[in-house]
Amino acid sequence: MRKNAKKYLGLILMFLVGLSILLYPTVSNIWNQYRDSLLISKYDSVVSSDTESDQNAEMWKAAKEYNKQIKQESVPDAFSVRDGQTDPVYESLLNLNGDGMMGYVEVPMIGQSIPIYHYTTEESLEKGAGHLFGSSLPVGGESTHCIISAHRGLPSAKLFTDLDRVEVGNVFYLHVLGQTLAYEADLIQTVLPEETSSLAITEGEDYVTLITCTPYAVNTHRILVRGHRIPYEEAKEIEKTEKKVPVLANPTKKMLLLCVVIGIVIAVVIVTIVNRVEDKKNRKKKRDKK
Repeated sequence: MRKNAKKYLGLILMFLVGLSILLYPTVSNIWNQYRDSLLISKYDSVVSSDTESDQNAEMWKAAKEYNKQIKQESVPDAFSVRDGQTDPVYESLLNLNGDGMMGYVEVPMIGQSIPIYHYTTEESLEKGAGHLFGSSLPVGGESTHCIISAHRGLPSAKLFTDLDRVEVGNVFYLHVLGQTLAYEADLIQTVLPEETSSLAITEGEDYVTLITCTPYAVNTHRILVRGHRIPYEEAKEIEKTEKKVPVLANPTKKMLLLCVVIGIVIAVVIVTIVNRVEDKKNRKKKRDKK
């Protein structure tokens, strides 16, 4: 019995390890979505408080002034960190809570709302989306071009995994310091990492480009989804006509349930096989004794 107990314990441990590996991406993604929702809720709460209104106005003005100084040049890559260059002035701008979060980007088509952080370092991109240092800050205005990058295919978070589902005509939003800026996708490109000419500022235009890697898990190219600024009311009307990608909440829960069911089935199969093997051994021992 002790020997059998050890066997079953070993099988149970193997099952739990396997189930943990199987469930990790789904559970981790659910956790990260929950964490992002808390960060966004906290951000919105601070932004909406009356005591912060003057500070918000000052930060918005400072960001606008910063953008006037930007002469957006070509960059080595939309995920580059400009050779490790940092700038304390840049880091202080739009840093409402002192955690580096500038605001958040919302892409209704793929059901994602992701915090935006300073720089496109691995530290920033592990937490959410990164603002490309050297591009315009996400406060809009003529002759600005804000670049926002995020990973896809991380086992721990979706981020821009479904960005390739976005089409020309779809809308997305930037939520910064209590203001919502709406953009309509007008150009979608797949380019090599060094092909960054379309990220430059265009005189008189208000652009935002969302970027991630492609093909999925290969990452040799970049997907660029550029949008031009439109009135918020117009964007909400467009959003009503969009056919949303069926992702996130319910499918995620279904996937979690499916993983649990698969795990249970595997456990039952293993236990059944072990029992049959043990039964055969016991029958053989009885026959040998006779």
